[in-house]
Amino acid sequence: MSEVRCGFRVPDLMLKCWKAQLQIVKEFDLVCKRHNLKWYAFCGTLLGAVRHKGFIPWDDDVDICMLRNDYDMFLYYAEKELPYFFETYDDETSQTHMMGITRINNIHGVNFEPDYLKSHFDFPYPVGIDLYPMDYVSENYSEIVEIYKYILAVCAKYKLENWEDFEEHNPAYDDIDLEDAYQTIEGLTGLKINRKGDILKQLDEIADMVVKRPKSDRVACMANMVTGHTQMIFPISAFKESFVAPFEDITVNVPSGYDEILTINYGEWQIPDPRPTHDYPYFKDQERTVMNYIIENDVIVPKEFIADVYDENKEILDQIYGGLI
Repeated sequence: MSEVRCGFRVPDLMLKCWKAQLQIVKEFDLVCKRHNLKWYAFCGTLLGAVRHKGFIPWDDDVDICMLRNDYDMFLYYAEKELPYFFETYDDETSQTHMMGITRINNIHGVNFEPDYLKSHFDFPYPVGIDLYPMDYVSENYSEIVEIYKYILAVCAKYKLENWEDFEEHNPAYDDIDLEDAYQTIEGLTGLKINRKGDILKQLDEIADMVVKRPKSDRVACMANMVTGHTQMIFPISAFKESFVAPFEDITVNVPSGYDEILTINYGEWQIPDPRPTHDYPYFKDQERTVMNYIIENDVIVPKEFIADVYDENKEILDQIYGGLI
């Protein structure tokens, strides 16, 4: 059954998605506690924790941040201790994942196996959490952002030339010659690129090195900066302490300076604005894939699993479901 929160109807499938996401948060938290690593609710998850004691009703993901040292240590331990896979920009399973952050996912594709559904809250689509590293920001951060954006563009050009199914294209990539770009990056950073090695992995590592600055009184996540969210620079004092806050049926860590962080991000954050900030729900494209498979093969899955896109082919789906039920 769906729920109405703040006047917004949360679909049943989204409620199941939330539960599956929070299961990952629980296991993420266990690794962090085991190794004394600090993490904080971030972006919409932080806003949800403070304002709603759970998910923002029209939000569909989980955002977490960690200061760089804790982030790096978490990745070291988590690859051995978490039963999930990690999606990064240089991972060939990911076509568009944002450079500079890590996504912790439970599965690669859709799974309708009864045992899987039973253990994952009856939610068949992949779920995960986005993990943002926070780096110190120096006075010349705008120069760092431009270098980082250039490396990102070079990575995209590399994928266009070497990955058959990479479709993300920007006309700016057309003017990039990869060998010239490698030489430019080497000149800007003083770091060498082994042309016979894993190029994307090297570029990702160089990008991380570029943003690691000496300690200062401000921090930011470069992934936010290069996508135009240049206001998202926060005082390090906002993360000095934290407290545990309820979030649905678990708890999350809220930085003590949450008011300043949320004001920088959202302005008047206390007032709900019931409009999703991106294509909601995130799994709509996967629902379309399942819907098309149903149409092409005259098979059915429970309607609830394609509820968000059912009306796009309602007439033919009504015939399929009506004839088979």
